[in-house]
Amino acid sequence: MAESPISRLFGNISQGGGPRGPNGGSPRPARPLPVGWLGAAAFVVIAIVVLGSCFYVVQPTEMAGVTRLGVVVTKEPVGPGVHFKLPFIETVNTIQTSISRFSLPPVQVYTADNQLLTLGVSLTYQVPRAAVLHLLYDVGKAGNIDIDRTIEPIIADRALRVFAQHKTINISERRAVIDEQMHIAISKALKRLFGIDVIDIQIRSIAYTTAFDQAVEEAVEAKAQAVKEQNLVLEKQYMAEQTVTTAEGAAKARIAQAKGAAQATILRATAHAQSIGIVAKARAIAIAQVGKAAGAYPGIIPYSVATRWDGKLPTTTVGSGSGSSLFRVLLPAAGALVPKPAK
Repeated sequence: MAESPISRLFGNISQGGGPRGPNGGSPRPARPLPVGWLGAAAFVVIAIVVLGSCFYVVQPTEMAGVTRLGVVVTKEPVGPGVHFKLPFIETVNTIQTSISRFSLPPVQVYTADNQLLTLGVSLTYQVPRAAVLHLLYDVGKAGNIDIDRTIEPIIADRALRVFAQHKTINISERRAVIDEQMHIAISKALKRLFGIDVIDIQIRSIAYTTAFDQAVEEAVEAKAQAVKEQNLVLEKQYMAEQTVTTAEGAAKARIAQAKGAAQATILRATAHAQSIGIVAKARAIAIAQVGKAAGAYPGIIPYSVATRWDGKLPTTTVGSGSGSSLFRVLLPAAGALVPKPAK
């Protein structure tokens, strides 16, 4: 059976020889590599590794510190850019110095009236240059890996202290005050302990217990019912006041009408009295004129009587004379109408 090229190759390797010649002949002698080439290749590889470990890059959002065999050798934080370090014995630790945001897991606090609340809190902060080495090597582990876990209990503790000063029923209306108190308390604590600058504190959510939510809902319903009843009372009071106002208006209208009628009666009576006076005055003047005329013309009176006679004789006469005497009475004597001479 013919031997495959692969089996011949492994057979040659196992026997320590080079590849066999054609037709399965004796193996060719292996060509040894020059020792100088191997040394040069190893040197190049080692040089690349050494040079690669001599330089490190700090990103624009970071600062760094360097330790040599566990001892901090940098006096000031290393800024962004390419820097040199001793290979293999020096280690570089970086920390983020740009603005960072950390969201805490749910934080449970108690209020002044012992009500349990669950808060969602977020922190926006920045590590200043002066705090870089302190956070890298004096707090927690070296580097930026555990800052959030380090500041988390501080934030939770200050939140608990702030909410313990307020009653549950007043939290919604005092939200701005609570935010300010938490910002001041957390900022002071993180600055004093770690040198961190707090930019903002956000209370994302406030979750109340189920019992408290139910109690609030019942209180809201009761208040709504009370407001409804109060509105009914106010409505009835308004209707009563409107009725009184209408009655007062009607009474004032009747009084004004009566005053108007009285004034009209007075005016009519005054006008009637004045008219009577005018008529009486006119009659007096007329009588005076008649008197003057009678004095000047003595026969004017009988003449006036005759002009007003309706032509009927009286049914009863007094005296013994005949009726012709009536005409003698009524008709004036000759010359009676002639005016008397002036004296």
